[in-house]
Amino acid sequence: MNSNLNVTHSFTYKDLLLKKLYYSVICSVFSQLVLLQIYVLLSNVDIFHPLQWILTSLKTFTSFNTWLFVIPFLSIIFAQSIICAKDYVFKSNYCSTRFQKFISAFSMHNLVLLILHVLAGPMLIWLFLSLGGGNYQSLIKVTENKTYVLNEGSFFLILSGFWTGFYYFLKVYISEKHLAFPIIQQRKWLQLKAQMGPLLKESFLLSVWPTMYYIIIYAIWGSTFRTSLKNTLGLLSDENSCGILVNLYLWCFSAIYYFNMNLMKFFFNVFLTELVEFPLYKISPNFLNLQESILLSDLPIIQNLACLDLYTLSQWSPQRRQVFFTLSQPGGHPHNWNLLIENVLKLLKEYTDLLGKSTENKDVVKQPLIPGQLKSPLQSPDKFQNLRNMSLLSDPAFVDIVDVTHSNLPGIQLTETLFTKLKQKINNIINVTKVLLGIDFMFGELPQANIQKCLANGLIIIWTTQGISDLVCAALTEDKYGIVQKDIPGIVTTIVQLKQNLDKLNKVSALTKKVAGYDDFNYKMKGAITTALIRSLFNICRTYRNYMSDFPLSKDVSAYLYTICKS
Repeated sequence: MNSNLNVTHSFTYKDLLLKKLYYSVICSVFSQLVLLQIYVLLSNVDIFHPLQWILTSLKTFTSFNTWLFVIPFLSIIFAQSIICAKDYVFKSNYCSTRFQKFISAFSMHNLVLLILHVLAGPMLIWLFLSLGGGNYQSLIKVTENKTYVLNEGSFFLILSGFWTGFYYFLKVYISEKHLAFPIIQQRKWLQLKAQMGPLLKESFLLSVWPTMYYIIIYAIWGSTFRTSLKNTLGLLSDENSCGILVNLYLWCFSAIYYFNMNLMKFFFNVFLTELVEFPLYKISPNFLNLQESILLSDLPIIQNLACLDLYTLSQWSPQRRQVFFTLSQPGGHPHNWNLLIENVLKLLKEYTDLLGKSTENKDVVKQPLIPGQLKSPLQSPDKFQNLRNMSLLSDPAFVDIVDVTHSNLPGIQLTETLFTKLKQKINNIINVTKVLLGIDFMFGELPQANIQKCLANGLIIIWTTQGISDLVCAALTEDKYGIVQKDIPGIVTTIVQLKQNLDKLNKVSALTKKVAGYDDFNYKMKGAITTALIRSLFNICRTYRNYMSDFPLSKDVSAYLYTICKS
């Protein structure tokens, strides 16, 4: 397995990202040239004269006029790839309200990408029509009477490119910007061959709806667009109207556009998710190592790769595992292990705290304790209610409480009651106003937004918990100095606390099987994290079953471990 890995001995995060992004962008641009060459070959097909067919296609593809069309299109694809890289590399902004999501959609970054997507559509169709020949090669035709007329078929297709780019950006790109890590690391060529068929099929299926929408839009406003262009350029009308063949071209070009965009995303996914072997020693302050990269949340792709590397080395790399089971010389300190376990526990505790905050019922507000409302079985008799009872037990809830005789002042009680009712009515009016005006809808926190944010980072928890648990299990036979033993109680306790907080998500209605379904991402991720935590605890208990009683674990943790191992 290690022969297929991208082994890097020392690097900064900039070196790593630039290398991966460089290959992604180059492959995205190069793939456009390959697709263009295939299109030229198919458009000049001549089965009976194969040699002439190939020579004509090569001449068309290498001509100067062709590259006058190709260079602007490739420039747009290159700029598109560079700007899209930010969405896959850097930490995305968390939007907890609909208003924040609405504002983030109109950022300068999205605006530039929208313009590039809209321009890429007509440029692609214009390029393909120019090189393919046929009746739609040019936007303007010259008749036998030496008059210039608008080629409506070509105009119909080129105009569709604007719509296809706009539709794809709003429907697909905005909602799908996550990377999918492969279960098994494969060579890039094997991944490309395996994905070509599904990507092509998906592109033709996804392009059906934008094609139908465009036909309807053109039927309603197409004459307005044609008239505006003809008046601007001083052209005459074309006698030939758009037929079924043009609609077929429209569908094919829309599918090609979708295929190009999916290929770009595919190359980002292939190169950015490629497994990297991080250095285990701190070579220099400017260079990354595995232990520090685990906490690099500002660059999620680096953090994911580091957690994935921890998981893989714990299972498949005995030589790299030994780095954590060795002592520094001179000194005899386990620096590598101490830094690893410190960062791993910090990551798991931060995730546990975030889960705890996400599952809290924020609608329930704890009212402050009013001294006069406190009731205790040890309370002083009524006739001594203005005096402090020194015989009461020392309890923080009852320290320095003096009950003032408000019951003898009915006027004050009446005023407080009226004030409370008035305040409650005002709050009710404000809440109703917020609902009627849509203030809560736009500015209120989205339901389960924090939970979705937690589950979106579930992969790093899965890899980290399984990786550290496998290291702990391997330490029983490989750790000659007993370095890991002192941290096993802390590791087990942290994972148990994380599991207990994760169990609270079972009470969230939006994450139940009946509501979410098996295909829901949040539901599947919750199940995956739960399985990973149970597996980690079970492996540790199974490996150290003869020594679990020697670990200083609390009764709650021990009881929880017993239930897991018993089940």
